Amino acid sequence: MKKPPPSAIRLRGVRYPTAAAIPPKVWLDVKLLRLEKSLKIKAHNIHGFGWGNDCKGAAQLALAICLELYAADVAMQVAPHFRVLFLDELTGENFDVNLNLTPFNEVHLSQMV
Repeated sequence: MKKPPPSAIRLRGVRYPTAAAIPPKVWLDVKLLRLEKSLKIKAHNIHGFGWGNDCKGAAQLALAICLELYAADVAMQVAPHFRVLFLDELTGENFDVNLNLTPFNEVHLSQMV
């Protein structure tokens, strides 16, 4: 693994009223996530990130987040679990959440050993 994963992160997301013109933006702590980086690994949704009931967009966002937190091979394996646990429950156009990753890391990274 490239470095020890953080025990907590802050995620902020914004959906704009003119979604066709401006895709949703998401920040991991203070870093703006880039769709292109996650698309190079796997294209779930070429139109951008999503959350809540946007399954394909949430899958793309989960992959983008996990690529920042874990090595690429680990990110591919844990991203679906990350989506279900953290992103599927987000509702609304905007969100700002602090996530405790310790239990997630203990369960999912221990299976990688």
